[in-house]
Formats: sequence, C-alpha cells, structure tokens
Amino acid sequence: MKKKNLAVSIKQVCKKVVSLFNVVFCGFILSINSVYAEGSNTSSIDGFITFVCDWLLKIGGVVALIGAVMFALGWQRDDAEGKSRGLMTMMAGFMVIAISQSKGLFGL
Repeated sequence: MKKKNLAVSIKQVCKKVVSLFNVVFCGFILSINSVYAEGSNTSSIDGFITFVCDWLLKIGGVVALIGAVMFALGWQRDDAEGKSRGLMTMMAGFMVIAISQSKGLFGL
C-alpha cells in the first residue's frame, strides 16, 4: 500500500514540477523584447535579397501555372488524385509568390 501511495506522490510532484517549468518558461518567452539595430550598413545584401525575391516571384508564377494546368487535366480525365496534385502544386506556387513579396521580413 505504501508503494502505491509513494508512486502517486511522485506523479503529483512531477506534475507540479512540469507545471512550474511551463509557467516560468512562458513568462520568459513573454518578457523577451525586440531589439532593432540602428545604423547598420546592409546595402551589400539588400541588392541580393531584391534579386532573389524577383526570381522567386517568377519561379512561383511558373509553378502556379503548372499546377493550374495539372488541375485542369485532372478535371478532363476525372482523376481525383490529379486534381489534388494540381491544387497542391498551384498552392505551392502561390506560397512561393507570397514569400517573394514579403521583403519586409528583411527590412527592405
């Protein structure tokens, strides 16, 4: 009987320790402040990021176009898997386009 009570007691202590850790960790995460570097010279990489984003826009457009064609061919053949693959490919192309348009992440 004592072993059972000891096991229950250990489980309760473990639950309390995990809960305390989670509270401390969440408090730490919430207390983090954003710090922005002012006056840093990043002009050398800004041109590269703009170049890459321009190409990502073009590549994403081509991938979305290929996905749209795959989707249309899936409708023609009445193929459920072809329709699904076409939509997924088209969605991937649009996601690449969205990533290329988010230059604000890089401070541009």
